[in-house]
Amino acid sequence: MKGICPRCGRPISWIETRRVGNREYVYAIHYSKNNREQCYLGPSNGYIYATTTHRKEGLVLKGLNDPDRVLEYFERIVSKILIDERLRDEIKKRKNRYGALIKKLYLLIHTDLEE
Repeated sequence: MKGICPRCGRPISWIETRRVGNREYVYAIHYSKNNREQCYLGPSNGYIYATTTHRKEGLVLKGLNDPDRVLEYFERIVSKILIDERLRDEIKKRKNRYGALIKKLYLLIHTDLEE
């Protein structure tokens, strides 16, 4: 992963992975004029404790080094809502709030398909 740092927005010079015990952690390195700075992007294999506390939702929480994490979270959350009656009822109660967001997403998807 090179390009723009998801933490600070600066260009990434290179990526470093460091091992601490049995875990690996990812850092974006920014280098310019003999100045080396780093941004922590998270563990290479996801967050263990946070994932454990969100297991029933099916979420595997990941670091900033995974560019698709938000889409994976979205897919899992929507899937959970569709099978959980209590969550479906809450969505219905909040239809004004969520309806506008769903409509925007629907329009985004269908506009891209037509182009």
